[in-house]
Amino acid sequence: MKYDKNGLPTKEYYTEELKTPLSKKMKALEYQKYYTGASIVLMVLVLIGMYIILN
Repeated sequence: MKYDKNGLPTKEYYTEELKTPLSKKMKALEYQKYYTGASIVLMVLVLIGMYIILN
């Protein structure tokens, strides 16, 4: 395990990515469209809220 200058362990993202099973990666890709849609809806609500508050 590698450590940074403060003595804390560093995360190795590439090795963790190789260890994750394919089924978990495919499930994340299936749900990605829902996360994207929800973030767009949330941003629109924030913009509407800002418009209402500032006017």
